[in-house]
Amino acid sequence: MNTRLSESRSRFHENAYTPVGVHPPEWRLQGRGIFFIGSCFADYLYDEYKTAELNAMNSPFGNIYNPESIAGAVSMLAGAGEEHPVKAEDCFNRDGETGDFRHFMFHSAKRASSAEELASSLNDEIRQAGEYIRTAEAAVLTLGTSLVFRLKSGRTVNNCHKLPASDFERIQLTPDEALASLVKAISGLQSINPDIKIILTLSPVRHLRDDAAENSLSKAVLRTAIGQVCKDSEGSGNGAGGSLWYFPSYEIMLDELRDYRWYADDLCHPSPSAVAYIISRFREAGYDDDYRKFLKNYDRVRRNLNHRPLNPDSDESRRFTEKAESDKEQLMRDYPMFFEKQHRP
Repeated sequence: MNTRLSESRSRFHENAYTPVGVHPPEWRLQGRGIFFIGSCFADYLYDEYKTAELNAMNSPFGNIYNPESIAGAVSMLAGAGEEHPVKAEDCFNRDGETGDFRHFMFHSAKRASSAEELASSLNDEIRQAGEYIRTAEAAVLTLGTSLVFRLKSGRTVNNCHKLPASDFERIQLTPDEALASLVKAISGLQSINPDIKIILTLSPVRHLRDDAAENSLSKAVLRTAIGQVCKDSEGSGNGAGGSLWYFPSYEIMLDELRDYRWYADDLCHPSPSAVAYIISRFREAGYDDDYRKFLKNYDRVRRNLNHRPLNPDSDESRRFTEKAESDKEQLMRDYPMFFEKQHRP
């Protein structure tokens, strides 16, 4: 009876969701540094590295949702070695009375009291990012939307900084326009580091501020562009060869996790459990055996370090904490290459 019940439950679980196959790349990541750029889902992936104090760097621009802005950001990174990509005249004063200078390509947290100060600070960050990319193993580009905002002058912006909507035009990119921008972004990264591996993802975050149908169209344009760039690069549509790899975070969320319990309270962003599951699939397909083994050991150490004992002042608790800290220090000595260049901006 128990055996039949177990078999019945197994069949139920097998048929309760649609598994998404992940085609692994011909190469595997070895923990030698990943640069993240793109939408807020890129932040989720980067946070996994930051929390674990591993070798990774997030884009200095903040969240970038559309491929045209990603291409513009990469162009600035690629030009950092020859000139100052950000000019003082490119910055604008958000508040004329107090001096709140910002830049349309950067997050609103990047601000200063003068255009010269802001330009200098942003150029320093761009220079650091360019240096990191030159030795990075891979770059993750996460696309979120194919809708772009352009100033009436025609300039595409990454951040509107809550300026009046009348200052901008809202444009839906065509598949060809999205593809051209994606190709430009990839070429720009490869101009900095010819050996860099490119990992493309489509953010599963739902952009429902305007319309669900519009969100579907926007995502379809991006997925079409990603599919085409992978096909053009490899001669096949699965994204599994060459220097490009498509990781199907979008498909995993929509098919394997197609239930509102896997979403945050806003019903648009994936929940922490969903993000953790998607990252586990990323590790499984994209990391080599040594890196996975290291991360398994480090996850155990992190759990021990985060453990909150009932009696923290007891000798037993102190010994437990000391052992966890000692284990972490030993891992850092055994695998120094995984911890280099950590916690960059």
